[in-house]
Amino acid sequence: MLAACDVQAQEGKWGLGGFVNYTLPLKKLGDRYDNTVKYGTTLNYVSSDAVTLEIEYHYSKFDDGKLAAKPFFYAVDNKSYTSPNAKSTLTFNSLAVNALLFLGEDNQSHGFKAKDYRYYLAVGGGFYRYNAVNENFVAPYQTTKPIDFTLVMEPQIDKRTTLAGNVGVGLEAFVTDNLALDVRGRYNFVLGELRPMLFYGNTDRARPLQLFDLGVGLKLYFWR
Repeated sequence: MLAACDVQAQEGKWGLGGFVNYTLPLKKLGDRYDNTVKYGTTLNYVSSDAVTLEIEYHYSKFDDGKLAAKPFFYAVDNKSYTSPNAKSTLTFNSLAVNALLFLGEDNQSHGFKAKDYRYYLAVGGGFYRYNAVNENFVAPYQTTKPIDFTLVMEPQIDKRTTLAGNVGVGLEAFVTDNLALDVRGRYNFVLGELRPMLFYGNTDRARPLQLFDLGVGLKLYFWR
């Protein structure tokens, strides 16, 4: 265990961080989008030797959604087509408050010295603002032959600010006494939904939105 004076010295310490995540959509959301990169920043506060609180902002965008490449069946000529100019995107802007819990006395004693490391459990929640757009999809309910590829449906937009939670595990490894490398994996649960696209592969509604992150970041701690 850290000496009492060392523990007291770390409490109240602040830090700034930045990270990059590999983000994988799960379940129904994974049927619509492939993986992407998530970028973010954190403001950290050491409330005790066992708990660090952080405010986190992150941004991510899923381009080239799978729906844009899905075919639709055109009943007039009994053929299947794809939309040549279709786009399917999903953007997240998020703000969360997380607690990093360094469990166990031995684990709490490591840190704030070069080459020290600490394992932690991460639990948090906050607000996710998502904006999903499907546009330039050819209207499949036409009645003429041949099909008119310039006749497209109105854009389908699902936009909402909603609650979300996350849980995961991580490792904080100190490069110097105040510079740490942070590696973590987290499951994210977003209370939102994306409407179905019935003509295009009969894609089901996605609810809730679930994602898994695997990321790495740097955190610079400084005295209060």
